[in-house]
Amino acid sequence: MKKIYTDDEKVKYVKTTVAPERTRDDISEVLRKYDTSLIAWQWKPEINDVYVMFQIEEIIDGIPVKVGAKVYMPIIWDKAVLRSPDPKRRVEQVNLKVSMRAMFWYIKANMENAYVMQSSRISAFLSDTIQPNGKRMFDNLKTRLDQFQALPEPAREQPIDVEIIVPTISQKKPTRINVTNQLHEEAS
Repeated sequence: MKKIYTDDEKVKYVKTTVAPERTRDDISEVLRKYDTSLIAWQWKPEINDVYVMFQIEEIIDGIPVKVGAKVYMPIIWDKAVLRSPDPKRRVEQVNLKVSMRAMFWYIKANMENAYVMQSSRISAFLSDTIQPNGKRMFDNLKTRLDQFQALPEPAREQPIDVEIIVPTISQKKPTRINVTNQLHEEAS
């Protein structure tokens, strides 16, 4: 997987001052607000192993359903600054504050959207739902999608030469144009 850095223009929350522990509490509060249960944290930030598991209870087509979900903290890196006076900044490291805020907004946005759109919270977290084998739906799906990368590239069609005869009124002899479907790459 590609590393994502805090200097990436698509990464938000880079100026956050909220401590990771406070963000963890904020996430738990959002989950409780939207009636999830069995909230459990894996909190090992020193080895980038942070996730929250929770249970979503809904009634779908008149049937009560309980589904577990597991949301991992995204890993967002700070680049090393070789000439930094702070020795810690000279080494590439995970920005835990930014990573946790991204996780918070992912969970909060999915919960709020499901509520406002009156849709299922289970479908909002479908890729994070835990399957019977204990893995997330996303992990199972990614394994299957990775199998497609191993397939050989399909064979290309051979070029076909075609002759087009364009009739003209002013000429007694028709004009002939030769056309091929062979690709011509432009020089850069």
